[in-house]
Amino acid sequence: MPELALSGEITNNRNFDGLTVGTTSYRTGAINDTFHSHDNPTICFLLQGGGVEKRNRNSYEREPSDVRFYHGEELHQSIIKVFPSKCINLELKHQFLSRYEISENIVGAAVSKNPDIKFLMLKIHNELLADDVFTNSSIEILLLSLLDETRKSDRKRPDWITKLYELLNDRWAEQLSLEDLSSAVKVHPTTISKHFTKYFSCTLGEYMRKLKINKSIFLIRNSNLSLTEIACACGFADQSHFTRNFKKLTGLLPKDFKRL
Repeated sequence: MPELALSGEITNNRNFDGLTVGTTSYRTGAINDTFHSHDNPTICFLLQGGGVEKRNRNSYEREPSDVRFYHGEELHQSIIKVFPSKCINLELKHQFLSRYEISENIVGAAVSKNPDIKFLMLKIHNELLADDVFTNSSIEILLLSLLDETRKSDRKRPDWITKLYELLNDRWAEQLSLEDLSSAVKVHPTTISKHFTKYFSCTLGEYMRKLKINKSIFLIRNSNLSLTEIACACGFADQSHFTRNFKKLTGLLPKDFKRL
């Protein structure tokens, strides 16, 4: 039998090695409009639906593909407005964080700065659906890899790396050359080439494709565009190129993600 959490229904729930992972669904009329908190830091990926969330005296809309991080005991209010709604939740208990010497701030940075976070949550969802003897270990490996990557890239980051990060995220749809980047951040192309992989954990081309797939995830969930139109809007040469990169990063074909 599915569990009930607040006003939602938990399915595919797994609790292992200091992690709790599962999906929560909200049907019509299932609205939680009271302030609440999670005992442990939690990552929430909104797969379907939407609503309004309030915390720290701020209010913002939540739309499909939105990912949020909550510190342990952080009060927030979730008002579900679009039904059905479904989210993937990943709770990291103290024993897990302590075992791998990971701070809550590193988890928060992974959610806010690392474009791989959406890919991680979708791959975790895939593992939950696989539901076999490898699921727990696969989820842990995926998470640790992302957090370690985030921790390394955050150490002593030069100012020009921060500027480069902002530039790439702001101009993700443009075909930026190494000379363009050098001119914008006022750093020699050789310096960018030498340090890019260290701080971004991938090549420039790989990073830009990640940003494009991130945008496509949003468009698939929040627009009526066809997959061909989305591929074009995100700067892919054709739908097959788009599909290949989407599958590589998320573990899903775009058409399968659209049906989730």
